[in-house]
Amino acid sequence: MNAADNPTQNPAPTRTLPTRAAAARLTERKALAYPAPATGYTLHWCPHTRGFGVRVTANGARAWVSERRVNGKTVRRTLGKVSGWGAISADAARRLMVEISSELQRGIDRLEEQRTEREERKNSTEAEALTLEKAVAQYVKEKKRGKDSKHLKERTKADYLSMVAAPGETKTGAPTLAGELHALAAKPLTKITADEVRSVYRAASARGARRATYAMQVLRAVLNWHGVKVPGSPLNRDVAGKDRIMLAPTAGDPRPIPPERLAAWWQAATVQSREAADFYRVMLLTGARGGELKAVTVRDVDAEGGRVVLRDTKNRTDHTLLLATQTAAIIAPYLKGKRAGSKLFTIGDPRKTLATINTAAGVKITPHDLRATFASVAEELVSAYTLKRMLNHAESGDVTGAYYVGKSEAQLRAGWQAVADFIAGGKQ
Repeated sequence: MNAADNPTQNPAPTRTLPTRAAAARLTERKALAYPAPATGYTLHWCPHTRGFGVRVTANGARAWVSERRVNGKTVRRTLGKVSGWGAISADAARRLMVEISSELQRGIDRLEEQRTEREERKNSTEAEALTLEKAVAQYVKEKKRGKDSKHLKERTKADYLSMVAAPGETKTGAPTLAGELHALAAKPLTKITADEVRSVYRAASARGARRATYAMQVLRAVLNWHGVKVPGSPLNRDVAGKDRIMLAPTAGDPRPIPPERLAAWWQAATVQSREAADFYRVMLLTGARGGELKAVTVRDVDAEGGRVVLRDTKNRTDHTLLLATQTAAIIAPYLKGKRAGSKLFTIGDPRKTLATINTAAGVKITPHDLRATFASVAEELVSAYTLKRMLNHAESGDVTGAYYVGKSEAQLRAGWQAVADFIAGGKQ
């Protein structure tokens, strides 16, 4: 059966109604004799078989059609061509009309079934053509978090995309390795096998357990989001335990500055007299994440009130830092002469400065270790709930903290001041 003729596509087709003088039964000969209209199409109905007719288009094409009322609506279907390859006779068209009419009466619509089949074939073809690289790109573009319907943060998007990235080089020409999932990047999702998943995991494990775990988490998330299940995948819960990849829960690896070296580190950072060194000192005194502090603009700083707002933080909320006097003094020079939309700290890659400070202090820490140092110091000075607020940790699952324990601005500010006094005041 051919596609349907939707009368809305030709809002006013010409209809030829039978008269007593033209009461002959509709045949192939009569169908071929009808003239073609100048535009659109015309319908000629058989006076003997209700709902049976022929459609003639402006280019001379002719097809048998049937029409009937179903659930209060007029439904028209094309039965077949009148002439040419694949044509059917008038009698064959009448028999098909009766068959189709009966099906419509029972709620069966061949046309709708054909549309569904075509859509399924289209989806199947698209799924087979969707590579892991394209699937990851679509995921990071459209994925929204379940708890708040927000899109992924740019950092998370970059991390996911890096998993399927080819080897290359940085802006400075340093070589970069291929992403842990790059071996599967050009592979259609529906063609990925369980053995390939295991192979990629083994290769990624050679570069580190945490990276291997993250790669499998990304792969599993993308496959699930696209509704693709790899048969026998070691990531599937229904696979036997002996054949499954057991992903360890994500755990932190805090490495704060050793207490006995904290004063030395602070002194080394203070004598640097560089913007990058001040950036790291503010990180240490506030517990802020480096990426969130880098994004701070002059507009986000309330110098008079001693506040800095971190926008769209890791848990997708804004977070206010209440500045200790030492922190406010460090920040003050970087506010002068700048527009509201300018970055507070205009630094590129500050890692060389951190390396210099580390060498002078006799330690080897990363930027994130400064946040761990802040938390370690604060844990001795403030309550657990105050520390949680200061670090902007989410309250999910903590009924007491979320609904019963409130912390005033004065309490929180006192917490930041106590930490700053301990670190910058040499009380350690």
